[in-house]
Amino acid sequence: MNVRFNENQAFGFSSLLKWYVYIVEVSQLNQLFINNEFIASKSTDTMDVINPATGEKIDTITFATEAEVNDAVEKSKQAQLEWEKTPEPTRADHVKLLIPLLEQNKDTLAELYVKEQGKTLASAKGEIDKAIQFIDYMTGLSMNNKGEVLQNSRENETILLTKKPIGVTAGIVPWNAPIMVLMRKVIPAVITGCSVVIKPSEATSLITLKIAELLRASTIPAGLVQILPGTGETVGTQLAQHPDIQLISLTGSMRAGKSVYAESASTVKKVNLELGGNAPVIVTSNADLDKAVNYIVTARINNAGQVCTCPERIFVHQDIHDTFIDKLKAQMEQLTVGDPFDESTDYGAIINQQQLDSIDDKVQNAVKNGAQLITGGHKIKRSGFFYAPTILDHINLEDSAFKEEIFGPVLPIVTYSEFEHALNQANDTNAGLSSYIFSENLKEIMLATEKLKFGEVYANCEAEEVVNGFHAGWRESGLGGADGIHGLEEYYNTTVSYIRYD
Repeated sequence: MNVRFNENQAFGFSSLLKWYVYIVEVSQLNQLFINNEFIASKSTDTMDVINPATGEKIDTITFATEAEVNDAVEKSKQAQLEWEKTPEPTRADHVKLLIPLLEQNKDTLAELYVKEQGKTLASAKGEIDKAIQFIDYMTGLSMNNKGEVLQNSRENETILLTKKPIGVTAGIVPWNAPIMVLMRKVIPAVITGCSVVIKPSEATSLITLKIAELLRASTIPAGLVQILPGTGETVGTQLAQHPDIQLISLTGSMRAGKSVYAESASTVKKVNLELGGNAPVIVTSNADLDKAVNYIVTARINNAGQVCTCPERIFVHQDIHDTFIDKLKAQMEQLTVGDPFDESTDYGAIINQQQLDSIDDKVQNAVKNGAQLITGGHKIKRSGFFYAPTILDHINLEDSAFKEEIFGPVLPIVTYSEFEHALNQANDTNAGLSSYIFSENLKEIMLATEKLKFGEVYANCEAEEVVNGFHAGWRESGLGGADGIHGLEEYYNTTVSYIRYD
């Protein structure tokens, strides 16, 4: 079933039947995962899980109590003390056995993912495939050198730098990439000899607990991975303040990251933050416009624009502006928006009504302030939460649609005449995660990669966080990072040993 962005079409009987069967299947996931067991929370604090593509309730989740969080942390602590005695290559062997479990259950996981989060089925399966690649890569790092031998200026003394597991860790996982980001918190922790307590997003707790079934079926020992649904204000704050947690890793909004950072200060734990972005895109007069438009649209509509690396602010050279707009408009208006299970759908639903309203408010405010609406600019009138592919031209630089992360399928555009000025405007933000440059001129590309003050620069390509890279933000977009060898080393402490043998 297809729904063009300007159409209103209801789901058919087969889709409704699929939703009904799903309700029966997932009701058992309303639990906590502690010490390899699914247990019912004693809390009365619950939340309905809403399918963003239909607006229908599909399940209920119950949040963990303070006592249950403390119990999970204590069990995590005991499990970690035993696990760190296991050689790292052996730990990696246990972790690697998750790969066949993910492969065997990919279709089931992807279907649940789509129903809970609203992204397309192809995107959900792609994320699972990437998670598998991530596990394969990270486990391969287990045989790498884990220390250094240094010479001292004093005779008969050797200095050893030894990397050791940091201990009990906590991971706070967002709703927009709950499988891949979950793996970013779990896999490095377990490989390095740590344990991890996971707080999933309230919006995607079901898929996280479904993966817990695979963890339980694996050979990873009990207690190393705990999963506790809850809010950031309750479970998230408790984890940040807990004295037995030595590292907390959060992927989420700047607001959430600042809160966790502040709450962690009293125990001086290590904090790893991957926060929001406001990615600039510079399209120069030397750009291949077909390539630029294709990559910008591909990146912008990924998960309906609900990705922190998406293009957010487009700077187009004035000489190619009109041609760029024509090509961009033509491609955006060809997009198919609707049923995320339909193979022809380009992007699916916005996560909830609140986010849908936030996108629309920013767009309408920009239009009121003089932005030219090229296409889109409205909610799609149908069940669920959908927004039309939107282009805003000549937007005011002070508008929230330009200064803040939109997190939706909206492209705000301004023009520039001087390349240096565009670079300065691109850097004029509190964010510092991702950035883009489109040009066939090598000098422009090299200047951009040097002068753009962002953790990532994508030159003539869409956003692609490869597993052996390093995903990290500058300024208010984060601390530390994930992926690659540097992401693994976030989970180590270092001991310096001075060994004298006079």
